[in-house]
Amino acid sequence: MKYIITTILAISLSFAAYSQSSIYSMNYTMGFAAGDMTEYIGSASFRGFTFEGRGFVKDNVTVGGLFTWQTFYEEQRGATYTENSLTLTGNQYRYINAFPMLVQAHYYLDDDQYSPRVYLGGGLGAYKINKRTEVGTWAFEEREWHFGVSPEVGILLPVSMNTQFNISMRYHYAVKTNNAPAYSWFGLSVGFAWGD
Repeated sequence: MKYIITTILAISLSFAAYSQSSIYSMNYTMGFAAGDMTEYIGSASFRGFTFEGRGFVKDNVTVGGLFTWQTFYEEQRGATYTENSLTLTGNQYRYINAFPMLVQAHYYLDDDQYSPRVYLGGGLGAYKINKRTEVGTWAFEEREWHFGVSPEVGILLPVSMNTQFNISMRYHYAVKTNNAPAYSWFGLSVGFAWGD
């Protein structure tokens, strides 16, 4: 599975690199838990980053890839945790490290690179989700691969000839597996994009 994901991501970023023109972006990403994930961690995450590569296949359409690392954390005092037949009560430290690796496509509402460009898009691919719960000296960890999808809306604001300020909102949904629940969250990204 890891090799398939690495191959898909490498092909996506290579496509962006060898297209007629491309955009790369590095973004600071904040995460806001949604759906059933809020029952485990309800706190917002201010620890995340996103790297993207997109290649233009038409004047207003790109195809590419994305890698994100988002860390969620929450402390719960005097909470009860049950794992199989074991039940522990005490201060809990809950962590989720999420690593989406997606193939993406975007449509730009304007094809003038020197004016603000609103875009709509989405991605699909693999989500590596590491979930960890610490209670006293005990730690319980789940590491699972999920299939997921991620619709997105954003805007590129020109800063200079080949640099734009990027703002986007993305919804991540990692599908339930046999051993792990579904995970979902909103990601708000701000950063810089560059390319020709």
